[in-house]
Amino acid sequence: MKFENSLTLVSDEVSQDLTVIVRFVREFGLRGFELRSLAGRAFKDLTDQDVATVRSVVSAEGWKIHGCASPVFKCELDDTAAVRLSLEQFKRALDVARSLQCDLVRVFTFLRRPAALDEGTLQRVVEHLQKLLEIAGGSGIRIGVENESSCIIGTGEETLRLVAHLPNPQFGIIWDPCNCVYVAGSRMPVTAPYAALAPRIFHIHLKDAIRRVPADPKRVAEVVPFGVGDVGWHSHLREIERSGYRGLLSLETHWRLKAMDEQTMHLPAGYGFSDGGEEASRVCMLNLRGILTGIS
Repeated sequence: MKFENSLTLVSDEVSQDLTVIVRFVREFGLRGFELRSLAGRAFKDLTDQDVATVRSVVSAEGWKIHGCASPVFKCELDDTAAVRLSLEQFKRALDVARSLQCDLVRVFTFLRRPAALDEGTLQRVVEHLQKLLEIAGGSGIRIGVENESSCIIGTGEETLRLVAHLPNPQFGIIWDPCNCVYVAGSRMPVTAPYAALAPRIFHIHLKDAIRRVPADPKRVAEVVPFGVGDVGWHSHLREIERSGYRGLLSLETHWRLKAMDEQTMHLPAGYGFSDGGEEASRVCMLNLRGILTGIS
């Protein structure tokens, strides 16, 4: 099976309970997980004791933390106080990453605006991201910028425009093609820019959705089990394999057997978000394994 040793998952897609996450990781023979919310606390609110507990468990199992999923810059570009808070959250995320011997911190690109992305806005986003580099410089920790439907950089095409302004190799992309499905008016297939993006991709998130037809501006797409939606994961995983990608594939299920509301789904944190996650993630992990077996 291709990528057999490259699979991981986002912790709260399974549970808020670390013992349940550990059981799931063991069940599927994974080598660790990506840390987001835990024990009902968002990543930014994790306590020192939370982090120490994760560190102890991961060390005992011989695993790694494959990413620290911070909410940095998931705020309004013009909100000075929120931007300042994000910089403090980034400093905390670096501390957590160091403590967990994790080399990847996820960040965003500010909340999306109705108007198309112009060069002035893009330059402002880049300037703020460069501040993160000033903070993280010399740490050895990579800054993974995720394309996110609710943020200014949502599509693959927008992501290409961004990375052209971020030549420093400490910056890279957390590629989530499913997030492109949720961007109203984005091109299909959403994976088309992958070949151009591939050299800058650090990490890939895996989930799936179907775009609503006719389009609904308030609810562009519906989350579905992995592998059956509009991303086209069967062909995209083959493309990823052919590209020589050596990073991780991280299951970010989002789908639940009992549907969650849109606000909860797009602001993942806490018990409500994780409710039903173990069962849904088991279905999606099995779907993923089946697809990977098929491309061997």
